[in-house]
Amino acid sequence: MSSDALARWRSERCSVLDSLEAIHEKVTEKKRGRQTATEHLNLALFVRLAAEFQGFCRDLHDDAALQISDSLSRTLTNQNPNLVPVLKSSLVRIRKLDSGNASPGNLGNDFAILGMTLWPDIYARYPTRGPKWNSVLDRLNDVRNAIAHSDAVKLQQIRATQPLTLATFREWRRSLNTAASGFDRVVAAYLTYLTGDTAWN
Repeated sequence: MSSDALARWRSERCSVLDSLEAIHEKVTEKKRGRQTATEHLNLALFVRLAAEFQGFCRDLHDDAALQISDSLSRTLTNQNPNLVPVLKSSLVRIRKLDSGNASPGNLGNDFAILGMTLWPDIYARYPTRGPKWNSVLDRLNDVRNAIAHSDAVKLQQIRATQPLTLATFREWRRSLNTAASGFDRVVAAYLTYLTGDTAWN
């Protein structure tokens, strides 16, 4: 069983990205090569990919915080369900996903609030793919920040090492698709270990 966050990633979040790719194909008529008219559309693809993956990570953190809160509430002697939202609120109050990007460092900090060592756990389970996911997130957030802050110099530096094309977008999207499933499994394993309950029930 998977988290609500992963189900939402695979449905509505991927649907948004699919629709942008369809618009891109309509504008470019699927022609290869650099087209000035599509440059800004390409950049919009990267910003939206960063936004949707950040949304997934925030949803996953919410799901995990809720499961921990629910488990804590059940272990208290009075089993007061009114404690669940109070406990959950304390686990999400200062998270960086609400004010910053889904960068590897921010993700590590936010899941540490739940007592988890996110990246070491990911690397232990996915020794080959984990570092690639980290790298893609780093590069994607560099692109997102350069665009969002209208930093032409930074954007030019990024383009010198990585073409910001539809092909790159699709490569990074595929990587984040597998990352979403991997994150879900790693967080589920941690929650099962921490609470003794099967995650995402």
